Amino acid sequence: MENKRQFNIRDIVTIGVLAAMCTIATSIKVPFGVGAMVHLGTGFVFTTGIVFGGLYAGLAAAIGSAFFDLLMGFSPYTLWSFVIKGIAGLIVGVIAKGFWPEAKPDRWLVRAVVGCTAAAAWTLGGYIVAWSQVTGSMAVALSNIPSSLMTSTAGFLVAMVLAPKLRKVIPGR
Repeated sequence: MENKRQFNIRDIVTIGVLAAMCTIATSIKVPFGVGAMVHLGTGFVFTTGIVFGGLYAGLAAAIGSAFFDLLMGFSPYTLWSFVIKGIAGLIVGVIAKGFWPEAKPDRWLVRAVVGCTAAAAWTLGGYIVAWSQVTGSMAVALSNIPSSLMTSTAGFLVAMVLAPKLRKVIPGR
């Protein structure tokens, strides 16, 4: 019988801390262009996926993004964010790093770019559906595409700056 990795208390605590950090990062808004704003939550999700892998990034993104929606009055989006951001974290993490934090894939930078791109595409598609369902208007949903793309682009840039440095200083990553 093969020895499989067990989910332990350290995993739970780390995911809880990462979820709290995701909530905080999502609340940090950065002005972008004329009247547009992006948040740093996507950058956090991408960075977490690259550094910690799919399990940590998926759960931290799901919990942290949903908690942000509850705290900030976006409750109609809570379940949507839980699913969309959770799967986005899982996508970038599994492609860039693997499922568990201990994985050490070759060519991590190429895998990180592909993972972030796939997660951004998933997030955009998921939120188009969410926006159309919550607002009842496909026109409103489609009008949010530029801000989603800006947020994903900013998140990608943040992750490409932070992830290489964090991979060096976080033990076992």
